Amino acid sequence: MSDLISLDRENMERRMRDAVARIDPLDRALSQLPPPADAGTASAHISFIAAAIAEAANEYGGAVRLLGAITSDVLSDFVANDQAMSVEIEALEKQLDD
Repeated sequence: MSDLISLDRENMERRMRDAVARIDPLDRALSQLPPPADAGTASAHISFIAAAIAEAANEYGGAVRLLGAITSDVLSDFVANDQAMSVEIEALEKQLDD
């Protein structure tokens, strides 16, 4: 027999807000990166690596923000479904009582 999965909406939303809030400082830090130093023939390689790192960090930030939005929508759907099921169950109980 499998265990039930319990979901605490407030805690999950708080955790996602915290995760998304940590992305803003990352974005600010990326925008403040200094230009690459002159490293002679390695300058192009260093610039390529730095650009790839910045792009990856930007993609990560977008993914975290998207995950936060999806989590919020899923939690809202859980609540809506719980409410709809409650209405249906109450209607069935009323019919059984009659």
